[in-house]
Amino acid sequence: MSLLVWNPEWDTGIALIDQQHRSLLEQVDALMTAIHDNDVDRRIPGLLAFLADYVEQHFRVEEERMEATEYAGLAGHRAIHDDMRRQVASLVERFVADSQAVNEEVLEFLTDWLIKHINGEDRRMARHLHQWAATHPRTWS
Repeated sequence: MSLLVWNPEWDTGIALIDQQHRSLLEQVDALMTAIHDNDVDRRIPGLLAFLADYVEQHFRVEEERMEATEYAGLAGHRAIHDDMRRQVASLVERFVADSQAVNEEVLEFLTDWLIKHINGEDRRMARHLHQWAATHPRTWS
């Protein structure tokens, strides 16, 4: 049973980024489900490893596109990504030290951050990418 459901209003109109956002939300949902089912020790290590790797891949995609299109908000957006990279690394470290440290409160933070980030920073980035694509032959689908 999913605790989190993707809202189509969160789509940026950039297929790869939207697919990655959905995958990230699915991983946070899987973490929440593992905690809710009290299956922390068996399922969470793999989910956290996947989440840490996937967040890095996703942020790299966004940052490469922002660099390629000379996005004025790149430095601020990258700083937000760097903060989240640290948060996810801290989550992994806390789990290694104490598997009970990963709880619903932590995952609510991740979910809240992800949704706010998508609806704020990523929407601004997507508008820039769409505007850039309208005046350049390359598109960001």
